[in-house]
Formats: sequence, structure tokens, C-alpha cells
Amino acid sequence: MWKNFCGGVALYLKSLEIQGFKSFPDKTRLDFSSGITAIVGPNGSGKSNLVDAIRWVLGEQSTRNLRGSRMEDVVFGGTQRRRPLGYCEVTLTVDNGDHSLPLDYDEVAVTRRYYRSGESEFFINKKPVRLKDVHELLMDTGLGREGYSIIGQGRIDEILAVKSGERREIFEEAAGITRYRYKRNEAQRRLSATEDNLVRIRDIITELHSQVGPLEKQAQDARQFLLLRDELRVLEVSLWMDSLAKLGENRQKTKVDLDNAQRMLSARGRELEELYAEGERLLQSMRDKELETEQSRVELRNIEGQIHSLESDIAVLGTQRENGRQNARRLERELELHATRQDGLVEQKTAQEQQREESRKILAAKEQELAKIAHRQQELAEHQQEQTQREEAAREELDQSSQQLHQLEIVRAALESGGQEMESRGKNLESELSRAKERLEKEEGEAKNLETLLEQGREQAESAGNMLEGFLLRVRKRREKAQKLLETYQEEKRALGTLSDRLELLQALERDYEGFGRAVRQTLEAARKGVLSGIHGPVSQLISVGDEHAVAIEIALGAAMSNIVTKDEESAKQAIGFLKSRDLGRATFLPVSAMAPRKTDGRPLESEPGFVGMADTLVQREPIYDNVVRSLLGGTAVVEDLDSAIRLSRRYPHRYRMVTLDGQLMSNSGAMTGGSLNKNTGILSRKNEIARLRQALEEKSGDLKELAGQVQKAQGEWKKAENDAQAAQEEKNQAQAALQSLEARQSQHALLLGSLRQALEGLLEEQGSAQERRRTLETRLAENKQAREEAAEKREEAARHLEALQAESQELLQRRRTLEEQLLEKRAEKAQEDSRLGALEQSLCQLEELLHSLFGDREERQRELEELSAEETVLSRQMEEKEAVKKEYAALREKKQSQLETLAEEKLCIEGQRTQNGRQAQEKNDEILRMEREKARLEGKASQLQLEEKQVLDKMWESYELTPTAAQQIQKPMESRSEAQRRLGQLRGEIKKLGPVNIGAIEEYQKVHERYQFLEEQRRDLEKAKGDLLDIIGDLTQNMREIFGREFVRIDKHFGETFQELFGGGKAWLQLEEGEDILECGIDIHVELPGKSQRAMSLLSGGEKALVAIVLYFAILKVRPTPFCVLDEIEAALDDVNVLRYVGYMRRLCQSTQFILITHRRGTMEGSDILYGVTMQEQGVTKLLRLQLSQVEEKLGVSLQEKMEE
Repeated sequence: MWKNFCGGVALYLKSLEIQGFKSFPDKTRLDFSSGITAIVGPNGSGKSNLVDAIRWVLGEQSTRNLRGSRMEDVVFGGTQRRRPLGYCEVTLTVDNGDHSLPLDYDEVAVTRRYYRSGESEFFINKKPVRLKDVHELLMDTGLGREGYSIIGQGRIDEILAVKSGERREIFEEAAGITRYRYKRNEAQRRLSATEDNLVRIRDIITELHSQVGPLEKQAQDARQFLLLRDELRVLEVSLWMDSLAKLGENRQKTKVDLDNAQRMLSARGRELEELYAEGERLLQSMRDKELETEQSRVELRNIEGQIHSLESDIAVLGTQRENGRQNARRLERELELHATRQDGLVEQKTAQEQQREESRKILAAKEQELAKIAHRQQELAEHQQEQTQREEAAREELDQSSQQLHQLEIVRAALESGGQEMESRGKNLESELSRAKERLEKEEGEAKNLETLLEQGREQAESAGNMLEGFLLRVRKRREKAQKLLETYQEEKRALGTLSDRLELLQALERDYEGFGRAVRQTLEAARKGVLSGIHGPVSQLISVGDEHAVAIEIALGAAMSNIVTKDEESAKQAIGFLKSRDLGRATFLPVSAMAPRKTDGRPLESEPGFVGMADTLVQREPIYDNVVRSLLGGTAVVEDLDSAIRLSRRYPHRYRMVTLDGQLMSNSGAMTGGSLNKNTGILSRKNEIARLRQALEEKSGDLKELAGQVQKAQGEWKKAENDAQAAQEEKNQAQAALQSLEARQSQHALLLGSLRQALEGLLEEQGSAQERRRTLETRLAENKQAREEAAEKREEAARHLEALQAESQELLQRRRTLEEQLLEKRAEKAQEDSRLGALEQSLCQLEELLHSLFGDREERQRELEELSAEETVLSRQMEEKEAVKKEYAALREKKQSQLETLAEEKLCIEGQRTQNGRQAQEKNDEILRMEREKARLEGKASQLQLEEKQVLDKMWESYELTPTAAQQIQKPMESRSEAQRRLGQLRGEIKKLGPVNIGAIEEYQKVHERYQFLEEQRRDLEKAKGDLLDIIGDLTQNMREIFGREFVRIDKHFGETFQELFGGGKAWLQLEEGEDILECGIDIHVELPGKSQRAMSLLSGGEKALVAIVLYFAILKVRPTPFCVLDEIEAALDDVNVLRYVGYMRRLCQSTQFILITHRRGTMEGSDILYGVTMQEQGVTKLLRLQLSQVEEKLGVSLQEKMEE
């Protein structure tokens, strides 16, 4: 009935995904559409946790609003069956098709993730963002922190119950000024930061202003020093270059002499080398001759060796030839013996061949007789064979009958045994089936336990993984924190080092009396060393002045700041004598015992505007120095500015000397001094700066120590986080290992269960098969009995037939034996003749073989005889060749002996030439030694000149880091070297008079001056930025007033109209508290129920209050609809009639707003488009079901009737 009222919503909630949040450990997704979605379920089932999840993902930080005590409470805490999870995550997805949200996406998914370790993350479309980004995205949409998109239990009453000033937040969100307020707060924060920066920059500018004067004087001294130093540098370089030129001329002349000596020495060396080469050549010739002689001797020995070898070979060949001749004679004798033996064997062979022919004839006659007997025996054997076949057939028939009967007996025994076995196997199968079923049931129970353990293992592994992710995030954040603290510590340490360096520099200047004249410095140095006594110190070191008065006192004192305070006149006299005797200059001394104060009454000035105080009263000192200070500063007044000085000097003419805070001076005579500071300006500031630096160092050291503790603590937390992460990793590894072990056990158990089921099926099949086989056995036993009876009768008949055949066979056997005896006798005779014939055949064969052997031996002997003859011919030829070679070697031996005699004569000649060469080389060597001594003298002279030149170059480099080339660029011609040396001494004296000079003052003055100008420009920029921010804040405030006033009127109008519609009359209006800013004042709610007078809100019933609050909420939605609303049982206090009005009005609003309702009321459920049921089937774990209205009581156990009655 309600469907026609709901249209499409441009920006609406599409889905909500929850995992690990409160009672939702498993990943749960709710899909929404435009219109009204109701979520129902029993109390305690987790309905409100869905509201908390939406509130939490939108950035809620208050644990109280999330119904918890700690943020960790939002993470699933575990149940008896489930372990706690390590993190939770909620993702809210909205349709952004019309780009109401300022993102270029059609869908926007906001995700929030929280780890039990305390780390939290936000994502927009899976990109990491800050909580601030989420708040800014949802600002002025009604979905923000102060929005009205989520109305939880009790929130309705709070809207009416809180003070009027505390309900502004929801009205400001409805009016759309939250973003303006946020921008104004940001602008105010930036304004505060700008004002802080202005204060700091002004302080720095004041400090820099006091440093510019002293630095300018030091820079002037440094520039003068640089001018003198440059002239000194040019003069020194010119003198050095002149020296280098003279040294170069001498070195060049020496070089020419040295080159001539070197040339002559080289020529003599070459001549000596030639002599040495000739000597080497002669020596080599001698060695060659000796080598040639030795080679000839070796060759001679080799030739003689060859001759001896040939003689030995010839003797051996002669022996071999003689042996061959003897073997030939032996072979000829053996051939004659073989011929005689062969003739005897031929005659014996002929006689035996005749005997063989006679034996063959006798054997043929015997074979004819045997053939006749064999024929008769063959006939008898054939007859007996036929008889035997008949007998065998009869016997085979008998055996078959017996075998058949025996087989049937075996089958019978086997069938009976099989029957017994089947009976026993049946009983065993029943027992095995029972045990198999019990085992299968047991293992199936074990499988369920394993599945439970596996599920727990997976949860533990997942939880351990979540915990590990949380700890790793903690490690990353703590590492970043530790690194940032360490960087801060290092920066602070560097800043501390800078302060320390500055302090050391200032203290060094203070110790060296920098800024004082030469006479003052020498006097104070002598007093410090004990040379002078009674010296108290300069005025500047005996007084102290505040920073704000330092410049004025420095100007007022002027040169008197370097006056030396002494104990008495004698001490001053002693010091003056010291300066005079050493020509150290002049100084002013102030004996404490002799100083008279200058008395001037400054009381008339105390009431004058611009007067700061008398100068002597602004100086702190010990009482002993009162007269000294008053004598110097008495009658000097310190005023704020030059205008005040002029005005007071006119009013009190010639009475006071005036000095301004910024250092402008007006004497009591009327003279005015200003624009720059005198030479001693900065000494008091330096003393104050030293004090400030010491204090700052103490503070910085304390801060640094504290920061070091923080670094150490952060590093400890980092290390602890790493240890926790490592422990979590180990726990995860253990959980995964346990999970893998369980999975392996489950896999093995699944195989076991499959095996057991197959075994059970096999036993059942076997039991059925055994029963079938038992029936078959019984049938076969009956058939076997009949077959055995038939086989017994058949066997008896076969036995009778066999006996008759056996009698006939016996008679045939007797006849056959007689023929066999005759046959044996004839065969014996034939065998005897065969044996005789065989012996003859064998003897003939042996004779043939022997004749063949004799013939072969004879041929072999003949061949050997021919080979010996050929060998003798070869040996004779070889002996002749050896004799020829021997004659050649003998001729060579005579030739080599002649060569050796010639070589001996040549060696004697070469030895004489070597003796003459050695004498000439010795003479040349003596001449070269004389020349080398002269060369060494010239080289020493050149080295000395080079050393002197190097010393000049080293001086030039050590003093000015100049090379000769660079020195030529600055060298100037000199008219007189003595005049240049005189000017050099004069320049050194002037530089010495300047005393210590701070060269860095030039650059430091430039830097300070530039920084001063830069800071002035920054100050102007900041003042402009401050003005701009004030304008922005004013514009934002004006816009907020206009928008809030306009929207408040609209909300008030719709509040009254909606009130009359839902209450059926009456009046209601909103009112701003008077006398306050519209952006700060409270908001009052007034109602007048139908038929009643105006009543206080506290006097309304619970249902009336709830309906008034709902009316106000609906009025706000009509003015500024929110994309979706989550209402948590806000209609619980309404009666049924008002529930229907509430749902009906909400139906009208759902064209622009999507509603998600937590409810127990039937009327609300009936008016919903989608119905989700919430149940807790497992204790502590919420599950969701999408339902029809009729399923609510069945699925959820919620009695709608009871709820209606409630």
C-alpha cells in the first residue's frame, strides 16, 4: 500500500560490508535500494551493531557513542567456539551517479579498518586517506559527525532534553553552515599561527637591529685590513717573482753546462760501450770457437761410435749367415728320410685295401639273412601292435572310467569342504561386517571432530594473520615516529652545536677583549698575567644592562665603555707607565678611590611621557662601582624616541643629556648625534648575548636530554613492536603449521574413510556372493552323486574287456620273443664282420693321414730350405752395405781431427785481440769517471738552485696559494728592490697596528643586513596575510549568519506544519534566544498540543516527546534531505496509530531520502520495501536473513503480536 510514494534517490546507500565488527566475525554484506529497509530481530541479536558499524565507518571517534569503553571493543572479542579476531573492517558504498559528493566516481566506498593493536586506517575507493578527508567529504550532507543521518536509541529524547545551546549542532548541519564553520575555524587557526609568526619575526628583527652597528664597524676594519693585505700580497709576490727570475737565470746557465758535460759523458760512454761491445764480440767469438771445438769433438766421438757399431753389426750378420747354412744342411738330410718312409707306407696300404674288399662281400651275405628274419618279425610286430592298440583302448577306457569316478569323488569332497567353508565364512562375514560398521561410525565421528578442529585452525590462522597485520602496521608507525623523533633530535643537536659555536666565539672575543683598543687590550692582558695589579677591568665588563636598554647605555657611555677601572691612582699610574714604556698607546683609567659622581636630579622627568629612566639607574653593578657609573652616566636620561628627547630638552634646556632606546643621542648643549653607532657599540650586547646563549644552552641541553629519552623510548617501543610482530609471525606460523597438520590429517582420514566404506561394500557384496555359492554347492552335490554311480558301472564293464585282450597279447608276445632270439644271433655275426671291416677302414685312413702328413712335412722342409737360401743372400748384401758405410765414417773421422787442429790456432788469435780491447776500455773508463765527477758537481749546483726556487714557490703557495702562472697576473714591476723591501716592512707594521681583525664580519654583516631586510619583508607579508585572514573570517561569519537565519526560518515553518499534520492540530515553533549572536545563541522548542495550552517539554508523555522529536527530525529532512537515514527504534514509544502516521509521512520523504530502520513494530515492517532479519543462531555471532513479513516469527522467534501489545 505504500509503494507508490517512494521514488528514486540520487545519492543513496548501496551496500554495507562488515567483517570482524562486534558480533559480525564473518564477512557480512547488506544490499540496499532506495526506499525503506527494515532490520528486525530479537533483543540482543546485534541489530544496533549495524547502526554502530555505519556510525563508526563515517568517522565516529567516541567510544561512548559506540556503546563501548575502549575502541578495541569494536573488534570481535571471541566466543566459546571462536577465537578473538585481530582487526575489524567496515565498508559503506554509496551511489554517486549525480556526483553529489565531490569525487569523479559513480560509486564511493568509504572503508575503515581497526587493528586490535590500536592502529586505524581509512580508505576512499581503496585509497588510503585521513579521517579529516572523510569528514570533509561528508560535510554539509547530513552524514558528518554532527549530522542527523543516524538517530540511535535515546537520541530522540536527547534532542528535546538537552539545553537549548547544545542542540545547535544538528541545526547547523541542517542549515548547511558546517563547512563554513570548519573553514572559519581553519582561518582562525591560521590567523593565530600568523600572529605567532609575527611576534617571533619582530623579536628577531629587534635582535638583528642591535647586531648591525658593531658588525658594520668590524666590517670596516676588515676591509682596511684586506686593502693592506692585498698591497702586501702584491709586493711580496713581486719580490718573490724577482727572486725566481734570478734563480731561473742561474739555473739555466747551470743547465747548459750540465748539458755539455752530459753530451761529452754520453760520447765517452758510447765509445766505452763500443769497446765493451767489441770485447763482448771477441768473447762471443772465443765462446763460439770453443763451442765449435766441443761440437767437433762430440761429432768425432759419435763417428767412432758409429764405426764400432758397424763393426759389431757386421760380426752379427756373419754369425747369422753361418747359422742359416747349417740349418739348410739339416733340412736336406730330413728330406731324404721322408722319401724312404713314404715308399713303405704305400705298399702297406695296398695290402689292406684287398682285405677290405673280402670283408665287404661276407657282410653282404649276412645282411640278406637278417632281412628275411626282420620281415617275419615285422609282420608279427604289426599284428602285436594292433592287439596292443585294442588292449590300450580297453585300458584307456578303464582308466577314464576310474579317473572320472575319482574326479567325481574329488568334486564331492571339494563341494562338501566348500559348503563347510561357506558356512564358516558366512559367520566370519557377519562378524567382520559388524566390526566394519562400528569402525566406520567411529571414524566418521573422528572426521567431524577433525572438521571442527580444522575450522578452529582456520579461524586461529586468520586471527593470527589479522593480528600480524595490526602489529606490522604498529611497527611501521612506531618506526616512523622513532625516525621523526631521531631527526628532530639531530636537528636540535645541530641547533645546540650552532649555539655552542656562537657562544664559544663570543666568549673568545670577550677573552681577547675584541672591540677594545690596543692599549686597553695590552693593559688587561698584563693584569691577567700579573704584571700589573689593582686593575678591576673595563667598564663594559663591570656592569650589566637589560637588552631593551643595551643600545641606549652603549651610546651614552661611548668610548668610556673601554675605560679601565682601577683600585686607586697608584694602580692607574703604574698602568700608564707600562703603556708609555712599551709605546703601546694611550688609555683612560678610572680609579675607584678618586671618582666623583655626577649628581643630577631626574625626578622631574619621571612624570614625563616618553621618559624611560636615568641611565645610571638602568645599569646593574656592584656597589663599589656606583661612583664610577654615576660619574659616567649621571645626568643622562634614557627616553623612548627622538621626538621625546627633543621635547624634553626644550622643556629642560641644557640640563640633561638624552639618549633614545634606538641609540640617537642629544647632548645637554643641544648637539644631536645619530644615524650610526660609534666604535664600541655591541660590547654590552655581546655580554647580554653570552648570558642569553648560556641560558638557551642550558634549556636546549635539558630539552635535548628529554628528547633523547623520547627517542630511546620510541626506539624501545619500536623494538617492542618488532618483537610483538615477530611473536605474532611465529604464532601465525604455528597456526599455519597446525592448520597444515590438521589438513594433512583430514586428507589421510578421508582416504581412510574411503577405504573403510569400500571395505564395507566389499564385505556386503561378498556376503551376498557367499549365500549364492552355498545354494549352488548344494545343487552340484546332488548332481555329483548321480554321476558317480554311472561312472562305477562303466568302469566294471571296461575291466572285463581288458582281461580278454591281455590273454591274446600274451600268446603273440611268446612268438615274437623266438624271432628276436634268431635275429640277435645273426646280428652278432654281422657285427663281428662289421667290426673287422671297420678296423680295416680305420687302418687305411690312418695310412692315408700318415702319407698326407709326410707329404706336408716334406713340402714344409723344402720351403724352409728355400727361405734359408734367400736369407743368406740378404745377409750377404747387408754385410757389404755395412762395410761401405764403415769406410765413409773412417773418412769423416780423419776430417774432424783436421778441423780440431785449425780451431785451436784461431782461439789463440782471438785471445790476443781480447787482451788489447780490455786495455783500451780501462783507459776510457778512467776518463768517464773524471767527467761524472764534474757532472755531479753541476747537478748539485742545479739542485741547490731548484731548492731555493722551490722554497720561494712554497712561501708563495703557503702564504697566498698562488702558482707562478697566477702570480704573474698580480706581479708589478719594481724600480728598486731595496725600496720594495722597505715598503714591505711598513705594510707589516700597519697591519700589526690594526690588531686582531674579524674577516668574517664582512660576510656576517652582509648576511645579517640581508636577513634583516628579508625579515622586514616577511613581516609586511604576514601583516598583509593577517589582514586578509581577518577579512575572510568576517565574510565567512556574515555568510553563516545569513544562511543560518534563512534556513532556521524554513525549519521552523516545516516544524509547525509537520506538527499539525502528525498531531492532528496544535501548534509548534522554534525560537532563538534573544540578546546573543545568532551563531552562538541557544534554540528553544515550543509546542501546544491539540486542545491543550502550551506546556513545558518535561511535562509531555514519553510518546508525545518521541513524536515531537520525530516531527522536528522530519522538518529538518524536508529542508535539507540527507542521502540516507538510519533510525534505531525511534518509534518504540509510539502507539499503533502514530506508528502508521510515522510510516506514512516517512513514505513521503523517501523520494529524496533512503531510510534504514531498526524496528520491532509491525506497522513499520509492513511499510518497508526490504526486510532483513537478524538472528544469533551461534552464541555471540550475528547472522542476517532476507525475509518476508510472514517469516519474521518463524525464522527469528519474534512474536509480532507481543510487540503490538507492548
